[in-house]
Amino acid sequence: MRNSLYNSAARIGFIALATGGFAIAQDTPKAPAAPASAPAPATPEEAKKDSSYALGYRTGGSFGQEFGRFGVKLDDLEMETFIKGFKAAVQGEKPELEEARLQAAMTALGEMLQKREKDTAQANLEAGKKFLEVNGKREGVTTTKSGLQYEVLTKGGDSKYVAPKEGAPAKQFMVNYKGTLIDGTEFDASPEGSPVPMTLQVVEGFKEALTTMPIGAKWKLFLPSTLAYGEERRSADIAPNTTLIFELELLEIKDAPPAPAGGGFPMPVPQGR
Repeated sequence: MRNSLYNSAARIGFIALATGGFAIAQDTPKAPAAPASAPAPATPEEAKKDSSYALGYRTGGSFGQEFGRFGVKLDDLEMETFIKGFKAAVQGEKPELEEARLQAAMTALGEMLQKREKDTAQANLEAGKKFLEVNGKREGVTTTKSGLQYEVLTKGGDSKYVAPKEGAPAKQFMVNYKGTLIDGTEFDASPEGSPVPMTLQVVEGFKEALTTMPIGAKWKLFLPSTLAYGEERRSADIAPNTTLIFELELLEIKDAPPAPAGGGFPMPVPQGR
């Protein structure tokens, strides 16, 4: 973790300068959509102000994406000193701290984060276990052999997933979904009115639901961490051993399109913003 954290800090500036970048599975914060004909800044001062905010926003998004995966929070930083170091690096100045002290500081930060992640993982495991024990007793909730819990919100039809024969195209699932934590915090959702395609390259709990529920059905899924991301921190919201809740609506199952030349990227997987 310490080396990865240090390397992420070294490249954060380059990532921030991307003209908008791209996110797989909505993993970074999104700015509100701009009007189709957004007016240009009226003066150079306004242009400077707007571009400064835009670059700051991009930098913040990159920070959240990169450091959120390690559990770094804004409260972990002394912001005035952080900005001072950032400005020095941008201007090509030598750091005020010698390299050995920089490395020692990053090592100390990494050790603190590792301990906190361990404590967080244990707390999440216990909280998830208690939640699922109570939730599994509710009327209408079914618990499968794997530990997945689901509640049928809309029954759907009779057609379900059938595994393709050898040599046949893989299947693609058109879905709407919304993901929340057990405290109700929403961490991800498909765009309203725009179903998203998925393959079975998803977490085990999602895979089980997609291959079990009828087309047209809408289920509420309760995924123990073992069927989600386990001990892996997925984002600032999805910490180790987090129990996840999804509302999942399966609209259609069809043949997946051929993979792009060179392999391309895997299908999106729900995860934290």
